[in-house]
Amino acid sequence: MNQAPREASLVVSVGEFAARLREVFRRVKPFEYLGISGEISQWNPRQNGVYFTIKDANAVLECFCYLNRAAKFPKVTLGTAVIAYGSIRVVERRSRYELLVEDLALTGIGELHAQYEALKERFRAEGLFEIARKRAIPRFPRRVALVSADGKGAEDFVKVMHERVPHVEVRFIGTRVQGIGAEVEIAEAIDRAAKLKPDVVVVARGGGSFEDLFPFNLEPVVRAILRSSVPVITGIGHTGDHHLADDVADLSTETPTNAAQHIAHLWQRGNERFERLAMQLDREMRDILARALQRGDAAIETLDRAMERSLNLKRDRVIAAERRLNQQSPVQRLQQRSTHLAALRSRLVPAWDLYASRRSGAVALASSRLDGVDPNAPLARGYALIQRNGRLVRDARELAIGDDFTARLGRGAVDARVEAVRDE
Repeated sequence: MNQAPREASLVVSVGEFAARLREVFRRVKPFEYLGISGEISQWNPRQNGVYFTIKDANAVLECFCYLNRAAKFPKVTLGTAVIAYGSIRVVERRSRYELLVEDLALTGIGELHAQYEALKERFRAEGLFEIARKRAIPRFPRRVALVSADGKGAEDFVKVMHERVPHVEVRFIGTRVQGIGAEVEIAEAIDRAAKLKPDVVVVARGGGSFEDLFPFNLEPVVRAILRSSVPVITGIGHTGDHHLADDVADLSTETPTNAAQHIAHLWQRGNERFERLAMQLDREMRDILARALQRGDAAIETLDRAMERSLNLKRDRVIAAERRLNQQSPVQRLQQRSTHLAALRSRLVPAWDLYASRRSGAVALASSRLDGVDPNAPLARGYALIQRNGRLVRDARELAIGDDFTARLGRGAVDARVEAVRDE
């Protein structure tokens, strides 16, 4: 049975509640001007002023100061410990309170920043940041393991990969990326990713505050990157953010999108190199064919000259024999001439057969050499050239189901569509 709601002592509108809350802060004397200590965790200049937050281990406080006030503040960075002086005000349109800061004083380095610097010095002393220990990223990564949380950072990475290199497989390993204990979960996710034996592991997350991104500075994440059996690429936070995970990674990029673009660029450079090599191979094949034709022509020309010299020599001998016959009696000359002509005929016929045989052999040899370098010869034996968008396909994995392609045969060509792809 539903119980009746408790009777309220006062019912007011949202606007009236905000006004009453503002009046409470105004009446409490300490809220008129007080100092609040904490660490700078966000710092966002705008046209009307600077929005920033200060925090400690228990809470976060939104702050605002006008530009003329901010110009007089000391230089601060994320993690700097400060005391912010000002008054509490209520922002009705956002239903929140904030500190309207009039002055800012430094109190020394913040706890998170101090922890960051201590870890950085220890890791540097161990030589973990040395370039020599880092591994090369594969030139053509086909399988990528993405360690990240569900969100825009992971979505941006996957979108770029799908658009630019859709043939690259992306395996998603989800993990929590902020909060207490997140560094342990990130390290475990990196270990799981490495066990999948990808070509590269990508550790990524979208932007966030200094404290939100701090797990990527902690030792469990750093050690997991170091013990990974495959190269690791980081793409953490916004442009300008930097973490100890970036320092030990084999490659550091500024954002998840930049990490995906780098992998896509590796494939683009590979495709460009492949096209250059294909053009070079085509030129070399044409050069080989031209040289083979030249050698064939030269061999035939040499054979022609040799046979011509041999025939001329034999003709001169026949003429000389005829002259000697003319100097004898007609009967003797006739008999000698008949005998000599018969002998010459018996020698000339084999010589002519040898000449014809050698010339036919030279022509056949040249023809076989030309056939050996003919790129279309395999087509006559039943093979086919598969082309898609004017480019040769040498790997079945370059095609996907539904892709159109052209098969060039020994005679003619056919257009077809992929029904299945078998990577054997």
